[in-house]
Amino acid sequence: MFERLEALLAQSSGAKVYPGRQVAPEWIEDAERELGLPLPATYRCWLQTYGNLLVGSSPVLTLCAPEHRDLADDDLIYYARLDAVDGVAPTGLIALHVPDTDEAFYFDTRNGLNEGEYPILRFDYSDGGYTHFADSFALFLETLVRPT
Repeated sequence: MFERLEALLAQSSGAKVYPGRQVAPEWIEDAERELGLPLPATYRCWLQTYGNLLVGSSPVLTLCAPEHRDLADDDLIYYARLDAVDGVAPTGLIALHVPDTDEAFYFDTRNGLNEGEYPILRFDYSDGGYTHFADSFALFLETLVRPT
């Protein structure tokens, strides 16, 4: 499923996967219970295959052990909890990648899953707008790590 991603990672100097950081299936189930919705198919697969990706110095959000989620700033649920309190993102958007730049990326869950996936939106801090970025998590990763 991630052959193209692996090829892109091999060519990239700015993206890195660290072996042995796969996510336990029960962490995924716990996250889905807390969110009240299923995670997309390719995200679930990525979590269980790799569980991590660093792009520059910013992680694509993963899932940490539930007992560490209050402190893990690379955890999807950690960001979802912050957004629920701060109201940073509109309801139905779940932070996925928040680099230290002028953009952030979100799962758009507002219309439910489409063929097992949520579209990914890009938020532009300079104009405050959201635009479509990718139709699936797998395409999001490939676009994110593609050499420019």
